[in-house]
Amino acid sequence: MTTATIDGTVELRKAYLTAVLGGDRREAFRLVDQACEAGTELSRLYLEVFQPAMREIGRLWQENAITVADEHVATAITQAAMTRAFGQLFAWGEGTGRTLVAACADTERHEVGLRMICDLLELRGWDTVYLGASVPLQSLVSMIERKRADAVAPSATIAPHLPRLRAMIEAIRETIPEPPLILVGGRPFLEDPTLATRLGADLTAEDAVQAVELLQQKFSTPR
Repeated sequence: MTTATIDGTVELRKAYLTAVLGGDRREAFRLVDQACEAGTELSRLYLEVFQPAMREIGRLWQENAITVADEHVATAITQAAMTRAFGQLFAWGEGTGRTLVAACADTERHEVGLRMICDLLELRGWDTVYLGASVPLQSLVSMIERKRADAVAPSATIAPHLPRLRAMIEAIRETIPEPPLILVGGRPFLEDPTLATRLGADLTAEDAVQAVELLQQKFSTPR
């Protein structure tokens, strides 16, 4: 188990990655708790620790340097660590009256990035509906209509899931008379920033913090 004192997010990120790669939930939680006690902002934890760690996990998995089981363990630990940090650092602010629905394409199972967006928007006073992975198309459209969502954030992390993401976007635009703003994300959009508009989305973002900033800019006044 790592016992070194963590000084700064770079060292924290390295230690956290080592912990999740080793499947060491106890050490990962210790690191997160220590960061929270030191006053680290939730957005910094998400952007500078959790997000790069999970991107590295994804890279290692794609290169067959770790197994699917390793990736699943790291993801499960990170989801729990995010919940732990959110519970310690979250403080309710003034509500904006804005609502986001976030969901993965119905063949997609990687959902950590969407969870980050929802948590960070909640800090900004948004209401979020986090549907997570493998959401059926009709269920997504029904939820958007029921919540009268201002924005929807569908995601896909690998290229084979893009056709289903396109189908989601088309269904939203064809079914809902006044469709919400559609912000997409995932690894394919990092590699090709023009992909979002070609699929019919309004926006894409490089990371969760940028996604939040873009949404804040688009909806700068409360409903």
